[in-house]
Amino acid sequence: MQSVRDAHFREYLYSRILNSTSIEILKELLQLSDVYIFSGVIRDYFLKRQQETRDLDIVIEREIDWRSIYKRYRKKMKVKINSYGGFKTDINGLTIDIWSMERTWGLKQKGVCLTPQNLIRTALFNFSAIAYSVRRERFYIHKGFIEFIKTKRIGILYKDNPNIPLCIVNTMHYSQILGLPLSRELKQWIASRYNMFDNYETPQILHWGVVKYSHEEIHRFVSQCEV
Repeated sequence: MQSVRDAHFREYLYSRILNSTSIEILKELLQLSDVYIFSGVIRDYFLKRQQETRDLDIVIEREIDWRSIYKRYRKKMKVKINSYGGFKTDINGLTIDIWSMERTWGLKQKGVCLTPQNLIRTALFNFSAIAYSVRRERFYIHKGFIEFIKTKRIGILYKDNPNIPLCIVNTMHYSQILGLPLSRELKQWIASRYNMFDNYETPQILHWGVVKYSHEEIHRFVSQCEV
């Protein structure tokens, strides 16, 4: 596990990702708790992807009272409850998922201390095994993420998950948009947990708002994972 200071990512975050309203909200959050940027935007930063990122995952260190923030900004953003028990907000086209560390499923299952190091240990994918502390301007990096950057191969880190259908369609989605292969271990995990009779539509609707992949497409994808 590594901890590395990086002020360049802060500039990238504020100039390339956040808009004026989301910057205001982030500043308010920082007065109440440390804020960790998680998953996709960091992955894209290290991969030097040129595509515009319109999604951001934020994990806050402690549970806070959202009502005062929501009241001030309710005219500038749309809000709904997300699958983490936090909020999915749309702020001028920027989608932000916000939840508290204590609501992270893997941390609750493991019963471990609420730290950024343990947070990234419970990431499903190796490319998500990194978090950035906005307050400290510091990355917390798992060796799985370093391996991902070296091999450019999507792998699995934390294998326990309560929503296998969503994990499978997410793997399919990321493999396509990133154009990267899957590790042998991840293929075996998918093939062993796939059930063709599971509901794959509802998780997609809850996650994306639409059904991106049909049962036939998912079945073909899983068939390719059977190695």
